[in-house]
Amino acid sequence: MKKTATRADVARAAGVSVASVSRAVNNSGYIKKDTKERILEIAKNMGYNPNPIALSLQSQKTRQLILYQNDIITSYNLQFFNGATRAAYKRGYSIFLDINCEFDKIRRHLVDGVIFSLEALAEKYINTVGVNYYLPVVVTSNDASFSFAHPVHNVLIDNHKVVNMGIDYLMNKGHRKIGMVLQDKGKNSEIRYRIWKTRMEQYKRDSGINIDLDELVIRAEISNSENMHIGHLDPTLRLQSSDDNYTNYASFSIGKRAAEIYLKSNTSATALLCFNDDIAYGFIRGVEKNGVRVPEDISVMGIDGIYLREWLEKKITTVSIDPENLGTLSTNVMIDILEDKNPKYINWTSPKILEGETVKDITVR
Repeated sequence: MKKTATRADVARAAGVSVASVSRAVNNSGYIKKDTKERILEIAKNMGYNPNPIALSLQSQKTRQLILYQNDIITSYNLQFFNGATRAAYKRGYSIFLDINCEFDKIRRHLVDGVIFSLEALAEKYINTVGVNYYLPVVVTSNDASFSFAHPVHNVLIDNHKVVNMGIDYLMNKGHRKIGMVLQDKGKNSEIRYRIWKTRMEQYKRDSGINIDLDELVIRAEISNSENMHIGHLDPTLRLQSSDDNYTNYASFSIGKRAAEIYLKSNTSATALLCFNDDIAYGFIRGVEKNGVRVPEDISVMGIDGIYLREWLEKKITTVSIDPENLGTLSTNVMIDILEDKNPKYINWTSPKILEGETVKDITVR
């Protein structure tokens, strides 16, 4: 039987040290370009195939990351994962997706770092397994004031800019009574609500117009089953129902429930900024089934910039936070940590307006 070539065999044939072969094969450490190319050519000709696990043990790097997401139904999370995997691939890494979020099992994985798209999940990990299991952590956060048990690298969604950008856009279209559609008692909903309220209270003071802000807000409660997909840390997995396409899609259901509340209300709002695009689509579906036209009777705007807006029946106008770019940025920050490139601890994102068909221009011309 032909003997399998070893690293020492390659080193002897190339006239270099075993360490030089390791640097060439692992693509790590300094080695002259022509020497590296010669080593790799000799290794190829000798049929040297390094064991990936052995390489990982020697270099103490696996070039593998893990992403914890407790929901694979929403397009936001799918886009985040897509951005993360593409960014990892471009830089020679792979990403595992763990949707069960059983942090104890991380000891069984060969990974170099941990990525979270939700700060509540990250907080649970950091305060439990992460206390004694030292791996770099990168978190995409909605709350700039959120404090973890120890410093972690953050990719921050600038909610102040997001909400104010949405309000600015609607005001430029002539709207003054701008309300919000929110998931009731959601932490991130409350963050965006407080920013909206501060801005609208300032508008009241500056304009002298008397507006009852409370009647501009629509809050829809979350059922226990929907809570499994809205920030819940220990979800059971569930496939999306084909009935009405979105029957068991939590955010969409919240939007439909908000539509029922809106239809029974006497709100004077001419435009509504929804917590996210999914809720906005659920709201639109709910009101239009009852004869209310969007945007002719009520303008509706979302937040997120999900790709589904390109294919659903009415393209929503939204403040895009670009979920795919969030995944890309989070992964690049993580890899920069692993490659000693000293990324910033706080990495802000830049939202932008994506125009659609759900906002009416009511400016007086």
